[in-house]
Amino acid sequence: MFESSRTDIKSNSYNRDNGVRQWNTPKYSQRSPIHLNMKRSITTIAALLIFCYSYGGFIQLYLGLRAGAGLDLTHEQLNNFNTSEGFANVVRNADTWSLHAKGEALLGIGRFRIGYQFLYNFIPSDITPLSYTPVIDNSRYTTYFNSSQSHYFGNYALMEIAIINLRHFALTPGVGLGSYTGYNVDQTTGDKVPLSADTHHRFSMSAELNAEIKFGRCAFLIGPNYYLFSAQDKANINWRQYQNFIGADIGLRVNLLKP
Repeated sequence: MFESSRTDIKSNSYNRDNGVRQWNTPKYSQRSPIHLNMKRSITTIAALLIFCYSYGGFIQLYLGLRAGAGLDLTHEQLNNFNTSEGFANVVRNADTWSLHAKGEALLGIGRFRIGYQFLYNFIPSDITPLSYTPVIDNSRYTTYFNSSQSHYFGNYALMEIAIINLRHFALTPGVGLGSYTGYNVDQTTGDKVPLSADTHHRFSMSAELNAEIKFGRCAFLIGPNYYLFSAQDKANINWRQYQNFIGADIGLRVNLLKP
């Protein structure tokens, strides 16, 4: 009995095989940190969904799609700008129509809603003839002077509150803060110039007022909205571009947790 115990202890400590020390430890299964994190995430999401479903009368989960059109007003301030006639301060204003589409996911608690919104905005630029020749690189020339169209992709944190919330109607103002990326298309060459090539500190904000007509889980939305797109040139802090979009859209939302 004692001899067997000593043998087990020895086998669990180490042995020698051809002069090489090898430790013999009992075999057991190990789970990787990634596997454990995935398991915790799935458990957390499942628990959240069960909680939201249990309290569906108070907590809502909205998914929505909208589309609209409006007017885009562009203001560009280029200070100490190099032209063929020397340095000058250039201020340019332009206006054109614009189209947009957006998708959103919102978590509602009572009258309050908070979540994420994605925006796609298409702008056919209004190019005006120049009385001077800009002395800049090709990409900046496209961005500020020779863009035939612009494509913006915005990401926003969105917050809403239903100031009127009836059985079949709601009036809901909302605000959003975020950033955007995208590209401009050169009118002459057709080349795509990313916004990140020449600009940074791209900030965007939104305001909207939604009238909601509700039927069961679904809500039909219609209302005006406003978006600001602001960008600063990478090479010159005195070069800024502001675009103001004023329009309206229509869309549909579905409350996934409505009983």
